[in-house]
Amino acid sequence: MNNLDFFETVIGELKKGKSVVLATIVRKTGSAPRDAGARILVKEDGSFIGTLGGGSFEMMVWKDALESLREGRPTLKKYVFRREGVRDGVETGLICGGEVEVFMDVLKPVPRIILIGAGHLAQAIAKIASTLGYRLTVIDLNPEFVTRERFPSAEELIVSKDLEDWVEKIQPTQNDVILIVYGGVEEDYRALKASLKTQARYIGLLGSRRKCAEFLKKLRDEGYNEEELKGRLYMPMGLDIGADTPEEIAVAVIAELIKTQKGGELKHLTIIQ
Repeated sequence: MNNLDFFETVIGELKKGKSVVLATIVRKTGSAPRDAGARILVKEDGSFIGTLGGGSFEMMVWKDALESLREGRPTLKKYVFRREGVRDGVETGLICGGEVEVFMDVLKPVPRIILIGAGHLAQAIAKIASTLGYRLTVIDLNPEFVTRERFPSAEELIVSKDLEDWVEKIQPTQNDVILIVYGGVEEDYRALKASLKTQARYIGLLGSRRKCAEFLKKLRDEGYNEEELKGRLYMPMGLDIGADTPEEIAVAVIAELIKTQKGGELKHLTIIQ
């Protein structure tokens, strides 16, 4: 496969919302199956293209690349092609005599926010999301709200008939987040149930603590396991920063998104105590 086809495949996977790992030999010492620059591309489904020379070494890199993909972080690993004098690195079982270092770079798609609801808060969230580089899909029942004038940065604008029919249309992946900000009780619950059927890694719902408690009780009554919802379903969503206006609430919501994605801590940065 030539470079153009290789990187078109990378772009194609990212456009589909899929992460990939680019595993490249970045250093070679002595004799080894391939030189520096050889690479393979490992996809989420476990398939891969390219070659590092085949055999057990290639399979070891493939497994390690999948582990990097699951953890979502890059890895640098050394592989050794001899059976004696190995001080560090992974023994491959081969006896070429040399060693290589392989950098496994996890390439992630641009995150997509799926906004269910197109009111004032949705507009405020959309503005911040656009500034931060998120892709954006907006869904609402009212065609007068889902317009390019109101959401100029949106990638997709969808008029739904029941706030459930959008799942098949856009097929959310595990790299997507869903924010439910419609505001109606029945509509929000239908949107929530539809969202839970997706692979979205973060599902947030705006509402009072009482409303969210009632929703959680309904979910339990319908057989949902609360433990399995932890770390994925946030309701009410957002960090407690004393937000009041739509713009302030939008900041609280996006701040929680960043925290969950990057593992930040809720503390002041000031050195003055």
